[in-house]
Amino acid sequence: MRLLASIYLVTLLLAFTSNCQSKKASIQKTIFEPGHISTQLVEYSVTFSPSGTEVYFARSNDQWGKRGMKSSIYFATKRNQKWSKPELASFSGQYDDSAPYLTDGGKTLYFISKIPHKEVQQVSMDIWKVERLYNEEWGTPVRLDDPINSPQNEYCLRADKYGNLYFASDRNGGYGQGDLYKVEKTGDMYGSPVNFGKALNSATGEWNLEVSENGNVIIFEASGRPENFSPYGDLFISFKSNDTWSIPQNIVEINTTGSDLYPEIIEDQNIIYFTSSDSIKSLQTNIYSVSYSDILDKYKRSAVFKVQ
Repeated sequence: MRLLASIYLVTLLLAFTSNCQSKKASIQKTIFEPGHISTQLVEYSVTFSPSGTEVYFARSNDQWGKRGMKSSIYFATKRNQKWSKPELASFSGQYDDSAPYLTDGGKTLYFISKIPHKEVQQVSMDIWKVERLYNEEWGTPVRLDDPINSPQNEYCLRADKYGNLYFASDRNGGYGQGDLYKVEKTGDMYGSPVNFGKALNSATGEWNLEVSENGNVIIFEASGRPENFSPYGDLFISFKSNDTWSIPQNIVEINTTGSDLYPEIIEDQNIIYFTSSDSIKSLQTNIYSVSYSDILDKYKRSAVFKVQ
């Protein structure tokens, strides 16, 4: 009986692996600007202007996953269907900067940084923003006020079309190593961050995220879940219906044994960009893209909502 049971389990495992490989093969992953923007260095967390003619991303000369890895924010512009050579952004390079996010028609860029601040005793990863000036140059970065920022670390801010903010943080009072939060915007005022609760967060870790324009789709990095391919981070998707979020699903077409993170949805171009190290042993990351509608259609059909 034990032999038969073992054979049965092996058969199930092989079938599961084959099924996952089949699903992965059905959706094509494309590397973004290989050798130009996606290089032998560490590149991650891409964001585009509404016109699609500007791209900002984080780059590091260190090895991926190395303790103390320092990144800076770079940009390139597109002319005649060709991207320029990436340059260091004017507001970056001195401190550890990452996770750029263009919003407000490309006039505002949020990013994560360890820039020292006079009101903060211990430097942590905080959310900063920088505005374009009248001459199209970037101004001076400004740290977002508490309680959006906290004494702990904040990660990867995003916004929906209503101006609501979404981000991750390992602040006190969460469910795990890192949690997802939302900040409601009413008029010109922002409320306090609200934890998404157990609908999206777990006892392990939820990190870098992206939301759809209407705020009804969220894609985020999670680590330590039973469904994970990687011990470091996989991308999961969830849908909102009647103010209830579906059970997060592992996006098997994207995820690898390495780090898969920093999703960026471009709805009008039907693209999801994301970052991947491709394997658990890799010391670098690159930026990839896949079809948004293929991912959306498949996982929306299989979405499950817990009974309240």
